[in-house]
Amino acid sequence: MKNIKLFVAMVLLITSTFTAFANDYALLDTYPLLDEMKSAKKQQTLLNNIKSTIVEHKYNRQDQLTHLKAQFSTALTSLSKSTKVTIIKDKIEELKLQWKQDNHALDAAINNKMYEEEAFKTIKELSKTVNELNTLYTQSYARYKQNSIMKSLVSSYMKAQEVSEPRYALNTVN
Repeated sequence: MKNIKLFVAMVLLITSTFTAFANDYALLDTYPLLDEMKSAKKQQTLLNNIKSTIVEHKYNRQDQLTHLKAQFSTALTSLSKSTKVTIIKDKIEELKLQWKQDNHALDAAINNKMYEEEAFKTIKELSKTVNELNTLYTQSYARYKQNSIMKSLVSSYMKAQEVSEPRYALNTVN
């Protein structure tokens, strides 16, 4: 009996976990800032690739760095144009300003090993700002998810409370 209870509890736990993930995925799919959130997460990968490019000691690193920097700049520009949420837009503008001021250190490091430390410091600062941006997107999604769940609950309650057409009982008295 104890094993059956444990088995049923485990099945319920696993089922509810999959249901929660399914609901989360469905909400994520309709999240209006989904593309921006994915692009912001890609920024961190680009910074890691830039750092790897600086660390490598192979030929043609300048071309690779130029390509990665162009991708980073393009993504920043598209993020700043598409995002309408003020707090996120402010963080993107802060990141753009930081990028404009400090990306020259990356070029210096690619040409001279002496500047690598400064470049790594720049990448660390940019990564910190990108992480803050990703946190803002995560918080925005959490609020969106909470609002969607609340709207769903209110909607289902209101549907349950709707008055249907009146029904009359026809009783006959003898």
